[in-house]
Amino acid sequence: MKENTKQYLIVTVVGVSLFVALMNLNTVLGFLGGIFELVLPIIAGCILALFISVPMNGIEKRLTNFFSRTKKKPSDKMVHVLSFAITLILVVLVIVVALTMLIPELIQSAKNLYEQLEVSIPNWITYMSENFANVEWLDMLISKNNLEKVMQSITDGANLIFSNVTGVVSSTVSLLITSAFAVIISIYISLGKENLCRHAKKIVCAYLKPAWAENVLKFCNLFRQSFANFLAGQCGEAVILGFMMFLAFTIFRLPYGSLVGVLTAICAIIPYVGAFISCSVSVFLVIIIDPMLAVRCLIVYLVVQFIENQFIYPRVVGGSVGLPPLYTLIAAMIGGKLFGIIGIIFFIPLMAVIVELVKEDVNRRLKNKGKVKV
Repeated sequence: MKENTKQYLIVTVVGVSLFVALMNLNTVLGFLGGIFELVLPIIAGCILALFISVPMNGIEKRLTNFFSRTKKKPSDKMVHVLSFAITLILVVLVIVVALTMLIPELIQSAKNLYEQLEVSIPNWITYMSENFANVEWLDMLISKNNLEKVMQSITDGANLIFSNVTGVVSSTVSLLITSAFAVIISIYISLGKENLCRHAKKIVCAYLKPAWAENVLKFCNLFRQSFANFLAGQCGEAVILGFMMFLAFTIFRLPYGSLVGVLTAICAIIPYVGAFISCSVSVFLVIIIDPMLAVRCLIVYLVVQFIENQFIYPRVVGGSVGLPPLYTLIAAMIGGKLFGIIGIIFFIPLMAVIVELVKEDVNRRLKNKGKVKV
């Protein structure tokens, strides 16, 4: 009798709470938005720590194997701190190398783009005129507003936008503060992950039933392993694809070879979407110089992408996560729709974990029924 009264009371409280929340939806959404802004640095720090943990764990294993052969073996804490320092140095070096290669190419590409526009626009107008196209409006636009005036207009518009110093400074400071707290939190999580994991396990085991606690811990371990394999394979595949694209553009004498290589390597970390982004930008840059080269650029890019998808990607990434292409596409689509790029990256290993758990449950049920595993 007491149990039924308790259940009725819980259902009543939950129902009244939902009714009040729906009647004051704007207030509730504003409150939830404030809570989200408050915990955003923590969420960002946890995500950053998860990314850092992948190379850090690999470096820590190698350091442990190396020091195991030495006479004076350092403590586990020292190895942990050393692996974090090495990971941080490698991340900074990768960023510096990428920016060193990317920024000069972007500046040179912008200069070439400006020069090509000055030369190409009159040729385009002449070509369109010769083919009986009405280009008077374009001619008037170019004659009244040349590229220098356009650039001046853009500069004036930028000055007008940045005249509102208060809003810009406030947003920038808020972003910097959030980023700084996220980095600090990720450092604390990375250095103290063993204690945090132990505390989290205690909380899960204390507040959940043994069966539920076991399933939660199993899911977390599977997701961590699946995400580590996915990220490691995706980064390796991105480097290989970027180098292949650079070689292909160099061999076929296409412009912006190094820029396209770096851009492809960066975008390839994002499954599916990254390839379309880098391909579109590459074709756009080439078409400004020579529209005929754009066809060659598109063919070369698609051929290299096809070779990489058929022969390299299955070996580098396919075996790491173990998802069929259809499930990978569904995970990327759902994750991108819900959470954008972050959703695409996280939903693929999440789908791998779900598929693995469902497969285990199906095999267990079939075994109990006396049937063969599928």
